Amino acid sequence: LIFYLLKTLDREEPFVLWGLGLVLGGALGNLVDRVRLGAVVDFLDAHVGDYHWPAFNVADICITLGTMALIASFYQTTRQARQPRRTRPDDDV
Repeated sequence: LIFYLLKTLDREEPFVLWGLGLVLGGALGNLVDRVRLGAVVDFLDAHVGDYHWPAFNVADICITLGTMALIASFYQTTRQARQPRRTRPDDDV
């Protein structure tokens, strides 16, 4: 899916490239852990009072940030497509 998106989406959009790169890097990082160790190592564990946030790792952070970058890119592209194109008055001459 990531390679398909890389081929079909606008490569000029930096959020697309960063987003896909982060998602792919995070997925490969988790895959390497799974193959090498048999499990994904989660080492960031946060507690706030009695609340325990689920443990995560750097690969999970990359996947999350990449997904947010892709959503921002899709939102920006959709928003730009909805806006009518403005022409300058001197373009008609």
